[in-house]
Amino acid sequence: MADKPVMLYTVRQQTNRATGGVLYVPAIVERADSVSLEEIVSKAIDRGLIVAIKPNAAKGVADGVARQMLEEFKQGNGVKFGDYFYARLYLDGTTDGNGTLVADRNGINVRLYKGDGFKLKLADFSWSNVDSGNIPAVDYAISDADGALRSMLIPGETVLLNGTNLFAEDDDSQAVEFVEVLPEGSTDTPETATVTEFIAAGPNLLSFALPNTLTAGKAFTVQAKRTRGATTFVSNKRGCSIVSEG
Repeated sequence: MADKPVMLYTVRQQTNRATGGVLYVPAIVERADSVSLEEIVSKAIDRGLIVAIKPNAAKGVADGVARQMLEEFKQGNGVKFGDYFYARLYLDGTTDGNGTLVADRNGINVRLYKGDGFKLKLADFSWSNVDSGNIPAVDYAISDADGALRSMLIPGETVLLNGTNLFAEDDDSQAVEFVEVLPEGSTDTPETATVTEFIAAGPNLLSFALPNTLTAGKAFTVQAKRTRGATTFVSNKRGCSIVSEG
């Protein structure tokens, strides 16, 4: 059995508009050059998928198919290639209230849509995440004090934030953000604090002073961020509370 092709992908972070949280969206990167229609026809001839055509006719066949597709589009027709894919014409741009079309605001696009014949599965490929070492993850926060409990932070004590990928030497900056957890339906502005200075920083641990602006007795989420160039990598959120003194 032939080895599966290796596909490289990255994970891009977007804001979840419904919750305000983070969505992690995969995207293929570092794609190989596209295969030309001529090469597809030539390979199909070599595999016996197209018979009674000489190999040196591949260019002519490919060019003829493409030209005929263009002619069909010019006639206002869509094109359907069996169950594999189909193409349709679409307008883009905007119009006035009367629907007037003008050349500098409108254009015609050809959009291709795959059919059932082009179904692919994740299992058809081997996948490699090029950013697997970039996205931080927070496991828990704990105060650096005797008897401290996870997620119960003691005012005046250093915080130890544990996780993975929290720091790298080529980062431009790191930050830890605290955001107050408000009751459902509350319209109050949550209390926040951002830490940008660290006592110690490593891939699995960030050590820093607990912001003295955070109110004891309140619950917060804690989240780590790393910035490199124009890209910011954002961790998951973990809950914590500031212990009331006394």
